[in-house]
Amino acid sequence: MPSRDQHIDRPLFFSVVFLLFLGLSNIVSATIVDSYSGEFVRQLASLACGCCVFALFSFVDLKIFFRNANWLFVATLILLASVLFVGTTVNGAQRWIDLGPLGSFQPSELAKLMLILWFSRYLAGSKDGRYGSLKTSLRRFFLLYFTLAVPTILIMLQPDLGTAIVFIGVGTAMMWVSGFSWKWFSAVFLAGGLALPHFLHEYQRKRIMIFMNPDSDPTGAGWNIIQAKIAIGSGGFWGKGWMLGSQNRMNFVPEHHTDFIFTVVGEEMGFIGAFCIIVLLSCVVLRSWQLAKSSLSAYDSFLAFGLGTLFFMHTFINIGMTSGILPVVGIPLPFVSYGGTSLIVNMAALGILNNISQRTAVLERFTS
Repeated sequence: MPSRDQHIDRPLFFSVVFLLFLGLSNIVSATIVDSYSGEFVRQLASLACGCCVFALFSFVDLKIFFRNANWLFVATLILLASVLFVGTTVNGAQRWIDLGPLGSFQPSELAKLMLILWFSRYLAGSKDGRYGSLKTSLRRFFLLYFTLAVPTILIMLQPDLGTAIVFIGVGTAMMWVSGFSWKWFSAVFLAGGLALPHFLHEYQRKRIMIFMNPDSDPTGAGWNIIQAKIAIGSGGFWGKGWMLGSQNRMNFVPEHHTDFIFTVVGEEMGFIGAFCIIVLLSCVVLRSWQLAKSSLSAYDSFLAFGLGTLFFMHTFINIGMTSGILPVVGIPLPFVSYGGTSLIVNMAALGILNNISQRTAVLERFTS
């Protein structure tokens, strides 16, 4: 086979570059105190690490992940379980492992990527075709959902409802495109819907209930939704200007540099800024799905589709909760929210997509 071209997938690369610029500028605005933002410096350090990871994953042989998917997934389960014993608790959630001077590490972010690698390996098997090559038996269906349930339950115990929803959504979407019967999905979701209330903590139940009427508890459970909608709405069309948002500067919106950073975008950059964020993230998602469709390898197809779905779910849930159309769950906005582990994992995912783009281009020329 001819040597691989050393090129960058331009739609993905430039979309992410603009997202990173917007994210860093809004992190500065959300965290600067007396002309200094420690979060900005740490995010820059994470970005530097992420760029190295992007380069590595862009050119590594993806067969390595294919051959070692089982071991990588088992290692991820061990990490998720270890959080429950040695993890650091922040705001009532035990999701991080303290690495001392290196900061903290959130295994659930890495687990999303490992899940996609494992599902892609299992769904693709040894076939060269795309979707539909898997024998969609009922036994395989329940095996996949059992495998999906184990990390999901570990994440729910942290607790982290947002990431658990992403796990279920990405895994289900990948199984759906592989050709399993919709009747089986209906049975699983019915059973899951009945069981879910028993796994929710009291504050999570309250968030879901308050979503229907946040004004019933405006200073309690409804505070986040109300203040987020005020921030986004007050930005108008053009926004108030960088670092000029009153909701942002006076800290009316909790976690406005992480899960609620879209409120900073809406208030200070207005409709234009929010629209640009949505368009750029949509470009990343659509380009990922386009790679899934055009790839000549089943494994590459499932990888690209899974990663695109991961970005889609993060975008939809984050923007949905900050704008008040979904209940509040803790989940970052890709490439925009503050968070070292999330950023590095996203850059790794971007590297895999760039790798697939190169492989697809080479294979197309080789087979033409």
